[in-house]
Amino acid sequence: MAIRAIFKLYSVVCIILFCIPLLGIQKASCAAELYEDEFESQALDPSWLIIRENQSDWNLLVHPGYLRITTKSENLWQINVNNKIKLLRGAPLGDFEVVTKVTYNPKQKFQQAGVIMYESDDNYVMLTRQMDDVDNVEMSRELSRMSGSKSVPTTLTTLYLKLTKSGENVTGSFSGDGNSWTTVDVVSGAKLEHPKVGLVGFNAQLNTTVDADFDFFKIGAGGEGMASVLEDFLELTKYGKAIHVMAMLMVGFGFLMVFVKRYGYGAVTATYIAVSIVIPYYMFLKTQGIFGEPAELKMDRLILAEFCAASILIATGAFLGRLKMSQYMIMAFMFVPSYMLNEWIMLDNGMGLIPKGLLIDTGGSIVIHQFGAYFGLGVIVRMTTREDFNKKIESDKISNQFSMLGSMVLWIFWPSFCAAPAEISKMPLAAVNTILSLCGATVSTYIASTMIRKKIAIEDMANAALAGGVAIGSSCAHTTPKSSLILGFIAGILSVIGFALIQPRVQRIIKGIDTCGVHNLHGMPGVLGGLAAIFIAKNVIPGLQIKAVIITFIIAWITGLAAGTVVSLFGYRRQSYEDAVEFIVEEEHH
Repeated sequence: MAIRAIFKLYSVVCIILFCIPLLGIQKASCAAELYEDEFESQALDPSWLIIRENQSDWNLLVHPGYLRITTKSENLWQINVNNKIKLLRGAPLGDFEVVTKVTYNPKQKFQQAGVIMYESDDNYVMLTRQMDDVDNVEMSRELSRMSGSKSVPTTLTTLYLKLTKSGENVTGSFSGDGNSWTTVDVVSGAKLEHPKVGLVGFNAQLNTTVDADFDFFKIGAGGEGMASVLEDFLELTKYGKAIHVMAMLMVGFGFLMVFVKRYGYGAVTATYIAVSIVIPYYMFLKTQGIFGEPAELKMDRLILAEFCAASILIATGAFLGRLKMSQYMIMAFMFVPSYMLNEWIMLDNGMGLIPKGLLIDTGGSIVIHQFGAYFGLGVIVRMTTREDFNKKIESDKISNQFSMLGSMVLWIFWPSFCAAPAEISKMPLAAVNTILSLCGATVSTYIASTMIRKKIAIEDMANAALAGGVAIGSSCAHTTPKSSLILGFIAGILSVIGFALIQPRVQRIIKGIDTCGVHNLHGMPGVLGGLAAIFIAKNVIPGLQIKAVIITFIIAWITGLAAGTVVSLFGYRRQSYEDAVEFIVEEEHH
């Protein structure tokens, strides 16, 4: 009775989330940034340039989610701005603004921390929270050897600091909430042709240290100049990756699943329906902040929505051919909140279980593949009849050739799939590592298939050759090409063993038929990829990877069981794997 009640509650939650779009609820959205570092990783983004580096002067581990700069005692009168610790990065062309949020509580004079636009010792503008005769925010500059400063009193110890460049004018302002800003000064004649921007901290009091905790650092477009053009260009490049992923969804997954001889129409139609429901539904829920902060509808959100669609197609492979077309629609509506719940926990510190930014899962071995596979297996426990066990899933030469075509499309575009969520500087590495992992899996699939089956099985080549792309997902932007090749080779062998030896045993244990063998292509290789990151990725926390794999399995299995229970209330197909039950097929007219 308790289990039944939980399933009913789960259904009600899914229905409520489905109805939210009908209410027209709107929430605030966030402005787009050209660059943002939230300091969630254990390692500093390598694109930062550190001036006067001393490892003891900055830290990302003491206060997770913050960059701590420890301002140490120096003789102010014997140093210039170049001697103070600065973390700098290149600024965009044209007009722009830099914003940070800092917690800093100076106790004595000349203890400062804040943001800086810096071109040289003789050309810079700096905005800092400091202690002088009173607590204040000071905007200081030296331009062509002409210096000056202006300050505004404040007692805020946690505040936002912003420098805005517009032509040769630089405006400094601060805020307590990020919405209402107080202008400190407007500096004119700032001829900063190739400036760097970043964070700065120093302390002129002997035998003292003060910690400045920076929550984030953002570079945003400040006008209609080159910065805005650059932002549009970056969005355009993301569009290319989004279209690659869309090709994987519609052509790759769609044709991969037409291997079932008399269910080709059903496979591609189910793909169409799932993608067409999941993408807009995910994007809408994301803008409402249902799971995590509200997000603007931009290319990043489209790509994340496509990842959700990929995960539902993975799940669909488990119960393909055994649902009515209307049940595929119901399943899609129930899948999205389930997936977003797990995604929120894994990537956005949902429920405080996985600290944000610390899980290594760039290409979604855990969040996308593992979740989709075990959600699907949970569904088939409820959606497999006795007749299904006795009915053979038939394929022929033509259906297998179409399936192989889908596999090749997936293979070609998989590097874009893994590289799309990576940082720009790491995208080339992610793409190369993905290709090498796919190469390793393809070769090992051939070897394993011939050794186990004595001849090549085209089903193995169409599926297990892709296991390298699944397994390298977590580590694609954090490991070496050599490790990627080895991991792909292992994943291919594991997948073939799954199809040839493990699948029949798993189906008997769970009393469910896995139509496409998603456990072999996405489930086991997904778990392998999540755990392999412990050994091949940089800056990984082993316990966190293991915890993420376990939590994802539990959420996927429980929500899959619940979704399968709800969908089973709408009945079962009269004949599994037959287009003629729901489609007008050519044979009926002869």
